[in-house]
Amino acid sequence: MNKRKSIPFIALLVAFIVWIYVKPDTELPSLPDHHPSYIADDVQSNHYDEFGFNDYRVFAEKMTNYPENDTTLFEYPKVIVYTKDKKTDVITTWQLTSKTGTLTEKYNLLLSGDVLVENLSKDQLVQTMSTAQATLQLDSKEISSDQKVTWTGPQVKQEGVGFWASMVTEEMKLNSNIKAVYLNESK
Repeated sequence: MNKRKSIPFIALLVAFIVWIYVKPDTELPSLPDHHPSYIADDVQSNHYDEFGFNDYRVFAEKMTNYPENDTTLFEYPKVIVYTKDKKTDVITTWQLTSKTGTLTEKYNLLLSGDVLVENLSKDQLVQTMSTAQATLQLDSKEISSDQKVTWTGPQVKQEGVGFWASMVTEEMKLNSNIKAVYLNESK
């Protein structure tokens, strides 16, 4: 190679070496210790049991999953739970809504902020339950809370602090400070 052709090559090589040693060290932004693996908007999820029965459906405006502690956060979740009577095959539908939700341990859903539980089938004594916070066990279909709760139905209004309810066995229990009003049947 002659001198004329090698001078541009040598100049380019020197410029590159100077650039490597002179350039400021730039740090790449690092992810925070607790970062989501995914974020989803307008979520709809169906869960089926081993027989193909639709156990429950989950809707949310936004869902954020954190795998390091197995937590999923929901914004404005709506959960529709289906229970099937084993003797009569009658399906009862419950809808739970709130401002936020936190799913842990795969089946433990903590609902917070204006929690409303509604019986969409209208076939139970209690039609609605409202509280500030409630925990729904998705596998056993049980709801509980240690907050003030109000239950209403066509012939009853009950208030108390703390409750437990099973959507499968249709059992409900208020824990303390119970006030109840039973209404006469309409004629």
